[in-house]
This record gives sequence, structure tokens and C-alpha cells, in this order.
Amino acid sequence: MQSKKEIGLDFIKNNYMDFICPYCKEKMHIEDSSLKCINNHTFDVTKKGTINFIISTKIKESKIYNEELFSSRRKFIEKEYYKQVYELIASDINKLNLNNIKILDLGCGEGIHSINILKKIKNNYKYFGFDYSKDAINLASDYNSSNRFYFDGDVNNIPIATNSIDVIIDFLSPYSESEVKRVLKKGGLFIKIAPSSNYLIELRNASGLEKYQKQQEIIENLSKYFKNIVAENYKETFKIEKNDVENLIGMTPLKLKTTDLKIDKITIDLNVYKVIV
Repeated sequence: MQSKKEIGLDFIKNNYMDFICPYCKEKMHIEDSSLKCINNHTFDVTKKGTINFIISTKIKESKIYNEELFSSRRKFIEKEYYKQVYELIASDINKLNLNNIKILDLGCGEGIHSINILKKIKNNYKYFGFDYSKDAINLASDYNSSNRFYFDGDVNNIPIATNSIDVIIDFLSPYSESEVKRVLKKGGLFIKIAPSSNYLIELRNASGLEKYQKQQEIIENLSKYFKNIVAENYKETFKIEKNDVENLIGMTPLKLKTTDLKIDKITIDLNVYKVIV
């Protein structure tokens, strides 16, 4: 059985042409167990089968977005509260009817959202997922495979070649419009998933927080840089068990005053924005 590092190296060897150096933007080549550019900037494949491409000194490990948070998120999301959202996203990708489709995931976290989407993709794919959190990528490496690779990366400096990606997914994460446009192929699909007003409303009500109010800001920002935006809303309320409430609280970056909240249902209210670049 291959180790995570061996799996990661196999992916890199087969797909190194898709990467560029985050320092100088030059192409990369394989040297032993590393990616290296002509200027000798070197990026090693870790024991987890990942690579750290973050070069900005401004990005530091978050005390909030840590292994505990991402572990709780994985446990909560595994209960299929987002199942129909995955169906919507996978359906749009499948409609492209592309074989060997290349998918890039911005802010993939510990990988649970994307792995559930990928299970529904009909054609062959190559998947690149990244996050700025080392803890998240270490967990995401559980999903390493011959067609999936995870790395530490910065949305403002994506180490992926220009015009090389068919689909970019942004699931509740930040993004750089200029990098999205650079990396996507002409005619590529950008899918942005963002909260709507009642997303996790029961948690917000129980903890005394206001409704999510940034949906108009998200639309306006998208409209500044992209045309022909198609939006679709998904909203459903589920009964929720005590263990899931604990994981829900554990996965939220909100600073809650207490973890002893009485919640017996939860609403998933998301907007899925689709743009052909």
C-alpha cells in the first residue's frame, strides 16, 4: 500500500506541468521529491503527500481555524446536511460533458465538501484543492489519490498555470477575481457558494447573533468582475441531534459565549452562483 507521500509524488509526476512557481511564475519540474523552477525555488512534497506553496509572510496560522475546528466540521458535514447542494454543483459540472476535467477548489478546508461533490462527477477528473490552513490540508490529505492533490496555498497567489483549469469551486471561502480569471480556461466555469440570510439561523438565534447580511455585498462584488451570473438558492431545515450540535458549534469560527445551546433543528440556506468566464 502506498504512503500518502508516494501518492502525492505520483500525482505531481503526472501533473507537474499544471503548477507554476509562486515566487517567479516560472514553470516547475520534478527533482527527486520536490518541485523546482529554473530559479531554484524549491517546494518539497511532505510526509502527508502535500506541498506548502505559501510564500507570504502576512499569512499566519489561525488560532481559530485549527485542527479541532476542521475535525468538527468534517463530522458535522458527514451527516449529509449539504447533500442536495452537492447535487446542484455536480450537475453543473457534469453538464460541461468534459473528460479529464481539471477542477480547482479554493479554500478546500479539510476536504469534506469537495470529496462529496467529486463522488458525483461522471467523467474523469483531476482535482487540485488548497487552503491556507496547514491543519486543514493535513486532514484533507486523507483523500489523496491518483487524481486528487492537496496543498497549502494563497488565493491571491495560486501556483497553478494560466488558462489551465476547467472548473473553480469556492465553497464558503474568499477568492481573488483576478486569479480566478487567470487560472480558468476560456469558457471555464466558476462556482461560488455563499450563505444566504437564514444560513444556520438557529445557531445564530440561540447565540444572540444577527442574521447573515452580506449576500448583497457578494452579488455586487461578483458583478464587478463577472458577467452573466446565474444564481440558485438551496434552503432546507433538518432535525439535529445533540452530537451534531456539538460539532456545529465546534466548526463555527464565531466567538460564541457558550457551547451549551439548545438547538433541535438547523437550516442550510445557500446561494450557488455560476459564472462562465
